[in-house]
Amino acid sequence: MIRKTLIAALCGIALAPLGAHAQWLDTLKNAAAQAAVGAVQKVVDKPAAEPQERSPAAAPATRNADTPAAPAAQRAAEAGAAPGCRKLKGNVLPPVGERPAGFKPEVLWPEETQCSYYKFADLKFDAAREMKKKFENASKVPCSDCEGGYSFDAWAHFSMGKGGISKDKFDAMLVALKPGQHIDWKGAKFQGQVLLSGEQPVAGFPCKQFHWILKDKSGAQVAEREGMFCEYKEEYSTTAKWHEIL
Repeated sequence: MIRKTLIAALCGIALAPLGAHAQWLDTLKNAAAQAAVGAVQKVVDKPAAEPQERSPAAAPATRNADTPAAPAAQRAAEAGAAPGCRKLKGNVLPPVGERPAGFKPEVLWPEETQCSYYKFADLKFDAAREMKKKFENASKVPCSDCEGGYSFDAWAHFSMGKGGISKDKFDAMLVALKPGQHIDWKGAKFQGQVLLSGEQPVAGFPCKQFHWILKDKSGAQVAEREGMFCEYKEEYSTTAKWHEIL
């Protein structure tokens, strides 16, 4: 715009008489000034560019190193498992839950009852198993024709009848007992009794609880423990059977 104005003015000066040169010079100055003002005004009036939106990737992270980790209970809930439990997949059984107030003895109720599990055999009875181990160790007796040189009078089926009976047969005798009934036996050094003390279900499965007592030949009690059989189907079985749990 400024260039066109200057060219037009110069052409006018060349053609005009010498006396009009001063007037043309004033016109040229005014035209140049107006063109400069117009150019500045366009720059001022031009709207500023709109700021670009921040992409989602530029947004600050929701958690950084200074943010404390979620509590264990929250992490377990997000993972689909209770605190302290393994995350299981597939067909699982619901948690056993808290022990009913009337269930006795307490040691025969499963441990870690907040956890889901696949089958009854997955349930934990560590305290009761330790009790059983101590009971057996208390009945240890020397044996010249036994493997390791000793045997256990707590293994009652070896002391039933002449020469003993099979473990399966002895287990069937236990399951057939009625509440209050018991089986007695005498070993090489100790004598024992196992009593059916209850028929309380565990986690919805039929179960029978037994109380075992071991005495010496004088009749003094040496050890005792709790035992249990429960009825359930094994993984590849089509019918439920009684199984020794403890």
